[in-house]
Amino acid sequence: MSFNEEQKKLLNQKINKDNVSYRPGGGGQKLAYLESWYVIQEANRIFGFDGWSSETIYTLCVSDTNPITYIAKVKITVGDIVREGTGAGHGRMGSIGEKHELAIKEAESDARKRALMQFGDQFGLSLYDKDKAWLKPDDSKPTVSSNKPIDRSESDKFIKECEAFINKPGNKDKLGLLKKNISKRYETNAISEDQRDGLLTLILEKEDS
Repeated sequence: MSFNEEQKKLLNQKINKDNVSYRPGGGGQKLAYLESWYVIQEANRIFGFDGWSSETIYTLCVSDTNPITYIAKVKITVGDIVREGTGAGHGRMGSIGEKHELAIKEAESDARKRALMQFGDQFGLSLYDKDKAWLKPDDSKPTVSSNKPIDRSESDKFIKECEAFINKPGNKDKLGLLKKNISKRYETNAISEDQRDGLLTLILEKEDS
């Protein structure tokens, strides 16, 4: 298989910094990443909805203590081109069953992103550049906006409000703004990673329905 000219053009483009999200990392730094829903959206845009497929090769529980941890391997197929990626996921909140489910989903999501990353910078390839050449000089050292602990009562309230909004009929055209709000809440440590991923998965399912 060979990509058409439009696909080559899209795959060769530099990553749009506005589409990069951040999460708190060690030493007061932010770790740059692309949201799972965004990576899937880009694959659909570049390859077409029926032009690519994702297959989980395996998931394996490597820790059944808190946090429950899984690793996964995912295969991405675009025509006759195959790329594989491995990833890890953690389950920290909810019942034992919910922790396992969240860890599996996160591991598969991480592996899928790492497999798609091999197709180019639209899938976050340059985010793995240790020199961070994709960043402008004035923001090469982003700092965490907040290290405060998560307020569980406030985060649970926000989650319930989001779930009600997502499930409300006729709101599909407003979900883009909600995704930005959710990402912002996560970046300021107002909700957990599991809560963010759960909401973004609901939104993706709603958009595909």
